[in-house]
Amino acid sequence: MPKTSIYAALCLIFALFCSNTLADYPARHNFNSDWRFHLGDGDFKSPQYDSSSWRKLSLPHDWSAEGEFSKDNTGRNACLPAGIGWYIKKFSIPAEHEGRRVELQFDGIYRHSELWINGRSLGMQYDGYTTFYHDITDYVKFGQENTVAVRVDNSDQPNCRWYSGSGIYRNAWLTFRNPLHITNWGTYITTPQVSSENASVKIETTVKNDGEKQDFTLKTEIYSPEGEKIKEVSTEKTARFKQKLKINQQIEIDSPELWSTTAPHLYKAVSIVSAGGNTQSTRETRFGIRRLRFDAEEGFFLNGENMDFKGVCLHHEAGTLGAAVPKGVWQRRLENLRQIGCNAIRTAHNPPSPEFLDICDELGFLVMDEFVDKWENEKFADEHFRDEWRDNYLSTIKRDRNHPCVVIWSVGNENLPAGSKEQNGYLKMLGGFVRYHDPTRPVVSGMRRGGDYNVEKKVQNILKSCEYMDLIALNYGEQWADELAETNPDKPFVSTESYTYFNSSDKRRYAKIESAPWLDAARSDFNTGVFLWTGIDYLGESGWPKIGSSAGLFDIAGFRKTKSYLYEAFWSDNKSVYAAVYQQDPDDFSKIGQWGWPNLTESWNFEGKEKVDLAVYSNCEKTAIYVNDKKIEEKKLADFPNGIIKFRGVPYEKGVLRAEGIENGKEVCSYELKTTGEPAEIRLTAEDTPREDGICHIKAEVLDSQGRLVKNAGNEIEFSATGGGEVLSLSNGDLKCLRSFTETESWPAYKGRCLCIVRMEGGEPLKLKARSEGLNPGEIQVSSASSGEKD
Repeated sequence: MPKTSIYAALCLIFALFCSNTLADYPARHNFNSDWRFHLGDGDFKSPQYDSSSWRKLSLPHDWSAEGEFSKDNTGRNACLPAGIGWYIKKFSIPAEHEGRRVELQFDGIYRHSELWINGRSLGMQYDGYTTFYHDITDYVKFGQENTVAVRVDNSDQPNCRWYSGSGIYRNAWLTFRNPLHITNWGTYITTPQVSSENASVKIETTVKNDGEKQDFTLKTEIYSPEGEKIKEVSTEKTARFKQKLKINQQIEIDSPELWSTTAPHLYKAVSIVSAGGNTQSTRETRFGIRRLRFDAEEGFFLNGENMDFKGVCLHHEAGTLGAAVPKGVWQRRLENLRQIGCNAIRTAHNPPSPEFLDICDELGFLVMDEFVDKWENEKFADEHFRDEWRDNYLSTIKRDRNHPCVVIWSVGNENLPAGSKEQNGYLKMLGGFVRYHDPTRPVVSGMRRGGDYNVEKKVQNILKSCEYMDLIALNYGEQWADELAETNPDKPFVSTESYTYFNSSDKRRYAKIESAPWLDAARSDFNTGVFLWTGIDYLGESGWPKIGSSAGLFDIAGFRKTKSYLYEAFWSDNKSVYAAVYQQDPDDFSKIGQWGWPNLTESWNFEGKEKVDLAVYSNCEKTAIYVNDKKIEEKKLADFPNGIIKFRGVPYEKGVLRAEGIENGKEVCSYELKTTGEPAEIRLTAEDTPREDGICHIKAEVLDSQGRLVKNAGNEIEFSATGGGEVLSLSNGDLKCLRSFTETESWPAYKGRCLCIVRMEGGEPLKLKARSEGLNPGEIQVSSASSGEKD
């Protein structure tokens, strides 16, 4: 279905809603469709301005991702343009709904945005990552056409350390409320007492009355993870005109199904405000019943179970999609991280989208929810931080506090020196504010490591600042964990940011010790775990012609990298083995940056070589290497305390290299590298079924005549889609590929593969074809998403 048809359908749905009675009128509308966009500046706020010639589009939208790469653009923003853009939307509200409150919410606009309703300014939102909303009741005209205009100024470059994107890159919502209503984010659910036998669920509900004084009843119903109503409680109150009431209720649940990383059970609370025999306001809130404990000597406990954070840091964008990321794309990315044993995410360095946290709730991730990167008076800090941090922090707390996945708040990242008066002052102010509004979670900041100097003094300075945190939190500081523990600080350590491969010494940051910082956490109860930099390659923070950072366990297309297999061996309960070939001296790291990784290849094509060196990652007791079924050597994992098993001088023969994982004398897993021939065909494989939003990921692979992946293939692949959907994005994971992100018809393979993201539309199947000169084409048909999807 063409995009214009989708927009028309949405408009029809909106019109049908508008024909309903006041009591039946839906409270919350998706406000994404039928916007007009203009890249450039001017005075367009007047409702009389004719924007009909502007480009028509649907949100979310990131205009930077549509631009052309240039070395004249800052590498911080992936060498893509920024600038100033305007968005205008016309909308109507039926006259019979006058008397309702109307709210307009944006989940994220980057950045420095100003809004006008019918020519009247609602003010500025400077921070580009915080969800914000306005009550626009006094600005709209019921029964008439209204105009919302949004000016977005991202022209001051660089203003962020990584790729930010530009524009209204997250969802927009229009919400209608009766005069007596539950406020936005007005439900706050905590579980102060939790055991396997019983749980106390406390519900604080904020009800506001914008009408005449009236009596009302607040009823809260609790639904089990299976959808069965199990409890309810009612409270009667009276609200005066303009009064805002916080109503506390408590419900006891027997034999609760606890939310955990392995069984993320989710309950639902339905809050209903009734007056005069009519329902005035309802709100549904998902929550989890779980118990957190941080212990200085034993570390982190979830529901009484001791566990480590096997975490990664993630930015908010998704490669060629830029910052406007569909939910289905994040679902695949987080599922891939989950499969290698990752259980925790740090939202570096800003609040994520609401749907991102929904997925983390559903998959069982532990989340460190971060408010901001830099504070004021620092490079890349917003000059308006002091003016609006309270509003921004409070909005994020209220928006995210019911998510069971959120277990730590982070008030900032790599700001002032540890122990300094300024650092401590900010931590005291920001941390105190967050604790006041949500005392149920610890508050930290990703404190920067700082320079190399006297270890004893360093530890003292860290402890001074950590007096204002609930945990000892530090970036790249695992090497001081033992010294910190010896001071008996009465709080555990968490590595808010860690290298993936190298470690530092206590005296030298760039020591390049070949031992992953994860191993420090694994051996120490005091160290609760790590958040690796990073889980997925990201755009920006680089330089021409590279458009992003390659620090991730997965590339920007979401394909696995060599790094991911070492962490699967570290983190997963499943037995695994993996082998790759060194393309360098296995012990020479002089050309590798501290965030880097040895140069390895998964190929077994080495014509002219007699011997090669292997890196093997496994969590098995022993690993054996075979070449064409001939056993070459066997080694014990215990002999490699850093988990990096090296086989040197392995004889090379064309054919198959096989690594076997052995437990109790038996093979339990294996991995093969195969010699491949010339590219012969393209194979298309659907990595998932269409998601709720219609997103489906299809992998294109270049194979030889024997059906083996040609891992050095870079063939140009042409894609075409027919039927019920469209190609949304292409990517190959190569950070040096400067193909326009808007190109959806042709893309080069990288390491023999390419990702095609499609979006299903309508009820018809989608047929995707992939062609390349000289190769047999690939074809796949994908069934449409179920017809009962939500918008």
